[in-house]
Amino acid sequence: MDTNALLAWFVSDVKASMTAFGDRVFPDFAPEKTRNPCLVYQLVGDESEATVDGGPTKDGTLAYQIRIYAGTRKEANALRDAFRARFEGLCPRTIGGGQRIEGSAWGDLADTYENETKDFGALGVVEFHLAAP
Repeated sequence: MDTNALLAWFVSDVKASMTAFGDRVFPDFAPEKTRNPCLVYQLVGDESEATVDGGPTKDGTLAYQIRIYAGTRKEANALRDAFRARFEGLCPRTIGGGQRIEGSAWGDLADTYENETKDFGALGVVEFHLAAP
């Protein structure tokens, strides 16, 4: 499984299809003083408990936890809904490096609020089901 090809496609597609974020799409954390809205992602991997359906992912599946930050709860949730509409239930597609996504799934996670920065967070997990090479 080529995790680099999936990640390159994922970040590129988020930036292209979710224009509200611009280039504000980051691994792990947003740099200090990043303006909202922005998206932070983390590879959950293929053996995590924090995935869709509350159990380990299936073989050939990679999952990313995403956190969307915005200035209001309404905006954060609307961006999460748009993200979900874009990435849930993908039809099969080739993404490069011979990698093929056979489908995808989504799971909502709890919302957050960071008092220090006054950021509203909308969380979720997206799973990509990849074809065997």
